[in-house]
Amino acid sequence: MMRIQLLQQFEEVVQQHHKEIVNFHYRLVGNRMEAEDLAQETFLKAYNKFDTLEDPAKAKSWLYSIARNVTIDFFRKNKNRSIPLEDSMLEHFAQATAVDYRNEVVQQELSQELARCLEALNTEDRMIMKLLYYEGFSYKEIGLLLHINPNTLKSRLHRARKVLLDVIRANESLRGVALSY
Repeated sequence: MMRIQLLQQFEEVVQQHHKEIVNFHYRLVGNRMEAEDLAQETFLKAYNKFDTLEDPAKAKSWLYSIARNVTIDFFRKNKNRSIPLEDSMLEHFAQATAVDYRNEVVQQELSQELARCLEALNTEDRMIMKLLYYEGFSYKEIGLLLHINPNTLKSRLHRARKVLLDVIRANESLRGVALSY
């Protein structure tokens, strides 16, 4: 009976968090098929260890921790891969007007340049930036997810921002944008 309850609880967790885990992987690997595979691996690992989850209220952070480790393993196995950034503005591109079209193209080009600039950061710092700015995680959540104490996280983020700003200032396409900061 206990096993059936555990299985039902796990099914609820999967139903509740499946989409966001797939999206988490997608934002980090930039490929929907790979994201689905990584999410499946995340849930398989979670299923095998579900009985070790002491507090069901912490299931989301527990899952993200597993997803993070699965992603790190993926990038270790695929060393030539980098963490891509997607231009969320393109999701509504078909709805843009002619005037907005020019703005969208400029924004897309700036986004692509920024993505190239982010490649100057190491993998961990890019992940921190993605979690903070693209996923909307708080410092506390990122610290828990990446097993980094808050002061170390702030220090790494400060250093990553400085490196990124220097790279942006050196990029001719983004120099005008960076000068205003």
